[in-house]
Amino acid sequence: MRASTHDGSTDERRNGPALLRSAGLGQAFAALAKAFATFAPAFAAFGPASAVFALCLLASTAHVAAQVTTHPREMGLAEARSPRPDPSDHRVSLANGVVAYVAEDRTVPLVTVSVFVNAGYAYGEPGAARALVRAYRRGGPAGMAPEDFQGALRRMTADYRVVLGPELVELTLDVPSEDADEAMALLHRMVRDGADVTQADVSAVRAEAGTASPISAEGPRYEGSLDGATRLARAHLLEGSRYAPTPAVAGLGGLDVADAAAFHRRFFVSRNLTLAVGGALASERSRRALQAFSDIRPGDRRRASVVAAPAAPEARVIHAYPADKLQGWLVMGTALPVVARQDEAALEVMNYILGGGHFDTRLFQEARDKRGLTNDDSGFLEPSSNGPGTYTFRTYGRPEVVRLLLHLTLSEIDRIRADGVTEEELFVAKGALADGVFAVRYRDGWTTARSFAEEHARHGDLSWSETYQRRVRGVDAGDALRAARTYLHPERMTIILVGPLEEIRAAPALEGEGPLEQYGRVMVR
Repeated sequence: MRASTHDGSTDERRNGPALLRSAGLGQAFAALAKAFATFAPAFAAFGPASAVFALCLLASTAHVAAQVTTHPREMGLAEARSPRPDPSDHRVSLANGVVAYVAEDRTVPLVTVSVFVNAGYAYGEPGAARALVRAYRRGGPAGMAPEDFQGALRRMTADYRVVLGPELVELTLDVPSEDADEAMALLHRMVRDGADVTQADVSAVRAEAGTASPISAEGPRYEGSLDGATRLARAHLLEGSRYAPTPAVAGLGGLDVADAAAFHRRFFVSRNLTLAVGGALASERSRRALQAFSDIRPGDRRRASVVAAPAAPEARVIHAYPADKLQGWLVMGTALPVVARQDEAALEVMNYILGGGHFDTRLFQEARDKRGLTNDDSGFLEPSSNGPGTYTFRTYGRPEVVRLLLHLTLSEIDRIRADGVTEEELFVAKGALADGVFAVRYRDGWTTARSFAEEHARHGDLSWSETYQRRVRGVDAGDALRAARTYLHPERMTIILVGPLEEIRAAPALEGEGPLEQYGRVMVR
């Protein structure tokens, strides 16, 4: 937000030159005349039209500069209404316990259907969920020939996705509205019958076990990228945990096809499923079509047992992956324990101020606005509901600036832990999260259905979204400071560096930043 501070004082860095902000209209035009007299000879060299254009441009600038900007606190704005629809308008509950959220939206002639299963790769026998998902991606439901499944997808021009996380499996079909019933019937068969898991699927899971390579079927396509560095960071941060992105070789034991079938029988049961249906559909017809899921075998919701986060290293460690590229990528962070509900809002507000993925974060200001070192330097909160997640900071740049980016990022993390946040930063962050970011979850029919369904799948109810805005608006400076000190530990961070290591080492210091070893023990991979 670019405005005067609420006490009436001005901030040159945020609000432009103090002279123009405080000038009256007459002063502004006096400044305009002086500026035009200074630059007119240069513009005149390009002809009279250029001089006229320059005068118009400067006049426009003076007009804007002479305006008085009222701070939003002083506008008397009514409190924004919650964008969250009434969930009861969209909820369908079947007799066997399956829950669905249905939202009609005819903006485009498409329908998207997703099934969320409340269990991911962190549950069941190690590797079992991965083998099952490989089979789903390769083919359709058990008993259906792969060529018939692929033919059905082509006939519907369907976008078909299967996403596997540590706590959820998501199966999705996105189809033209006239094919919605066929898509729903196909997903029903997949949920009910499982998939034809083969020994080849099990062997593929075994082959990927214990690897942390940025090159994989699910990961980036080339070595040396921000996505690749992020995948490496997750592997290091969650190593030894069931939540690690690839299982440990030793943990696979006697993994076989039967284990994947057992995972399906155990977790693809009625009270462990939530559906989302959104798009250009006749809601009543879709609600009737959902009745097919009434024959899903009964079963209870997966029991949640909290998994502790792996211990952070005692001191910072830099895992350096040399790559012959034109720039370097940095990902630094820690494993995130399960965040208590009372801490969630404060942590999110604090991160929004520090590195929350917009153009006015502290990290973006220091790395991009002031110095032009990178296109991004942001913090990513990725918590899990019942086990460890990650909190990482990601940036990249040409080799000669990588060490400075590392220095600046760590310095800003230290600063927010020492000094906390300002009231102005709080005002902006809370408004952006409560009235902006939150609203995006319900911007159309599909996002509404999906947001409700995923929340229900993860938590078993919708209390998180029901209380979100109130919790965010209640965050104060003390809450944000406690969140920073509780969940940010820069002195024990794991740092991933991918790029031309020798060039990064040899680059001269730009602002007194030290060698890599100053920021942690370097381990070249």
